[in-house]
This record gives sequence, structure tokens and C-alpha cells, in this order.
Amino acid sequence: MHALLDGDIVAFRTAAVCETEDAPLAIWQANEFIKRVLSDVNADTWQIYLTGDNNFRYKLYPDYKANRRDKPKPKHLEAVKEFLVSEWTTIITDGYEADDALGIALTENDEAICCSIDKDLLQIPGRHYHFVNRGFSEVLENEGWKTFYTQLLIGDAVDNIPGCPGIGKVKAPKILEYCETPFDMYEACRRQYELAKVSLDKMHLSAQLLYILRRQEDEWKPPLGPVQQEPAAAQ
Repeated sequence: MHALLDGDIVAFRTAAVCETEDAPLAIWQANEFIKRVLSDVNADTWQIYLTGDNNFRYKLYPDYKANRRDKPKPKHLEAVKEFLVSEWTTIITDGYEADDALGIALTENDEAICCSIDKDLLQIPGRHYHFVNRGFSEVLENEGWKTFYTQLLIGDAVDNIPGCPGIGKVKAPKILEYCETPFDMYEACRRQYELAKVSLDKMHLSAQLLYILRRQEDEWKPPLGPVQQEPAAAQ
């Protein structure tokens, strides 16, 4: 099994629990945590990802994660990140987030498992491991899209991404309950945004921010409906 680890969360959580301790203890915690995750998923190979610079979402929306800017970070966070880079197989992303790197890697490798606690990654089909509650799940293609469009209705307050006014965690799944395709889900969201008098451009911006990449040079685009699909090539 090839394990894909969300280094951002590993570093933040292990540094945070050692806030009143010295850096070596935070580093030890990170090391032990990673070894436990690899053992849980029976991994013989792995890759850890950390978010680097030039995240495209800030170019689309300068207020992305603006509500986090003034919040203090764990004091040993950088020390733990440096440890992950120097002692483990860790890639620092450029242009997008660790989440996107995980999404791309999981899409490219049928033998991989995504190890994180980030709900956004559940929009990516494949095997997932929640490394806090230690639960396993398998996300199918349509389930992943339903997770994405549910989030589009709700928004993400943690990342300062607006959703559809008046739609929360209870109402959103009901709106998408009988949708069978990504186009159906998109249309259901579009109708709700229209009823809320929110422009389509704003809805599309939120979708671009929430979408986790599946390929290099990927981006979210509105799905084509049945009538819009290109005709099949002649045999």
C-alpha cells in the first residue's frame, strides 16, 4: 500500500499538543504519529505533502483564509515541518495546496490511500484513512461529487469561502438527495443560488476555491449537461 499523508495537518497537530514543551518533543510526536499511520494502513511506501508558496486560490480570491491571518500558529510548527522535509519523504507544493497534491496523487495511483482528516479530500474518489478516528472509507466517483456540491451549498467558514445564504449542513444534503449526475448537482446548486439572489459568478468562484485538483493544470469548470455533450466519434 502507498500512503499519502497530509503533512500540513500532521505538523500542526503534533506541534500544537506540545505547545508548552520543547521542540524535540514535538518532533518526536510527529515521528511517532507518522509511524503509527503507516502501520495502520499497512504501507510499504509513502509520500508526505506540505503546502508551499503561490497558492492559486489567493489570486482568485485575496480574502481566502483571511480569518486565519491573525491567529497564532503553534510555536514548534516550523521545526516540525523542517523535520518532515529532512527525515521523511516530503514534497513542498508550489502553486497549490497539499490537499491538491494529495488529490492528484490519489487519482493517479489505484494502490494509494489518502491519510488525513480534511473533509474536503472526500471529494476525491479512492481509499481514505481518517488518522484521528482511525476509520477507513472508499469514496466512489459520484459520492465525491456530491461531497463537493454539498460543500458548495454550505461554503467553508474555516477558509472564508462563502456558500449559499440560508443553506446549512442539514438542508444541503436534502437539496442534492435525488441528484444522479454532477450536472444534476450543479443545477440544483445553481437554482438555490439564484433563489438567494447570489450571482452565478460568485457561485463559480466558491466552486473554484473548494475544488481539490485531480490532475496537474486542473481546474473546476461547470459540468456539461446531456444535450451539451460532444457527439461520439464516428466508428
